[in-house]
Amino acid sequence: MIMNKSGVGVCLLLAALLPMAHAISVSYGSSGYSGSVSISEAYQLDDSAALAESTALSSGAVSQSTSISGTGLNLVSKSVSGGTYGIEAAAQSYGSLDMSAALSASGTSGGMSQSVSGAGNIAAVSEGTSGSDAVCNIAQVENGLISTTQSISSGGSVSGSQSTSLDGEIGVVGSISTSGDGGMVVTGDIIGEGRMDADLRASDASVAGQVSVDGTTWMSSQDMSIVGSNDFGIAVEGLRVAGDGVGTFSVNAAHVSGDAAKKRNVKTNAMTYYQNSPLSYTTTGWRWNRANPLVLYLRADKNLASEGLYSNLVGTAITSAANTWDDVTSRDLFYDGGVIIDSRKNADNPYDGYSVHAWKYLSLAPSALAYSRTRYGYPKVNGYYTVFESDVSYNTRYSWTTDLPTALSNNGRIFDVQTVALHELGHTLGLGDLYTLPSTDPRRGDYSQIMNSYNDPQRTLGNGDIAGIKKLYGN
Repeated sequence: MIMNKSGVGVCLLLAALLPMAHAISVSYGSSGYSGSVSISEAYQLDDSAALAESTALSSGAVSQSTSISGTGLNLVSKSVSGGTYGIEAAAQSYGSLDMSAALSASGTSGGMSQSVSGAGNIAAVSEGTSGSDAVCNIAQVENGLISTTQSISSGGSVSGSQSTSLDGEIGVVGSISTSGDGGMVVTGDIIGEGRMDADLRASDASVAGQVSVDGTTWMSSQDMSIVGSNDFGIAVEGLRVAGDGVGTFSVNAAHVSGDAAKKRNVKTNAMTYYQNSPLSYTTTGWRWNRANPLVLYLRADKNLASEGLYSNLVGTAITSAANTWDDVTSRDLFYDGGVIIDSRKNADNPYDGYSVHAWKYLSLAPSALAYSRTRYGYPKVNGYYTVFESDVSYNTRYSWTTDLPTALSNNGRIFDVQTVALHELGHTLGLGDLYTLPSTDPRRGDYSQIMNSYNDPQRTLGNGDIAGIKKLYGN
């Protein structure tokens, strides 16, 4: 599962707003020997909302504190700017909201923090710039709970941080730091009832901290340090059991370039979705660039046997999934000899250059059904990073089968190896998930594609899957 890439140095919060009871817009500033500082504020508040604010102006400086509480649909935005810097923050809620914000700024530097908590559909974003440097934080939950504290400091340099906990049907977090044309981005998302926690610090074109899903740390400070110091990328994509269905999670850390900047939209509108359309695909920014086909390994051990699975049948299922991708492009993507069964190979940890599929008891990730961890980096070929290895781990907490009739008759209780492998190998090759796209995107509801969510066993590709792999590797 791949999250939509949030852009570089720019965060935009948009809302399809209903008419609100109260709208307030204020702008003012202060000048002194150190320069000038200006502030703009906009509030669109429900009848139930209570706003309290105090502001102190002095020669070329300003300080302010704000608190808001209420229910319904509310939108708050603030910005402050000085000679060479700017800071912006915004929050949108549909449900209950408690928010506090504080800022202190002069003509040469400034700082702003906001704490947002509540229940319903809530999003918070903050951004700072200083010359050609920028940082951005974003946190969002749909149909859930959230508590996030975000801060930005800007002047001669710019830095940002967020501490976020959310629990809901959909959750998104992200932090970005850029300088000139380069930088680093860390993102996480969940779909399906679950919890996500993030503590992130962004500065000097780097991001540090950790991101966890359902209590498991999937991107650690060590992972982020490796990405930040080695022009490296790490993407963890997985399926997870969520209530009575299958949900997803994605955590990514990557280097990004300024010319790839896109704006993050948080927006909801009614939408007509594609149906088995060749337009229904999205790419991740990496692919298998090497001339030699990718060799896949299967770890045969007691974990596999405890599932009642036979290594030869599992190897055949994963090979069939690989061949399904191979059959729609002229490139020989996977090794023709099929999956190599090897009990000595390890999946996911450590990084060893082998792409291994393995069954594990994920004691710290009880909700994870399966996940892939793809490591990629330079060189870039035709704009795509190079995959170094891509491991796939399957959780022995759940039941698996290589028999299609068994999977069909026990859908949601016994999971089809070939279906899950087909989806995860799509990530290995460079395709992203459709179900993480914005709700306004017509590709999101095209469930004919294997790169959409797991609804039932599916061993074939949709038209979008085929078009996407041909986009990456040719006809």
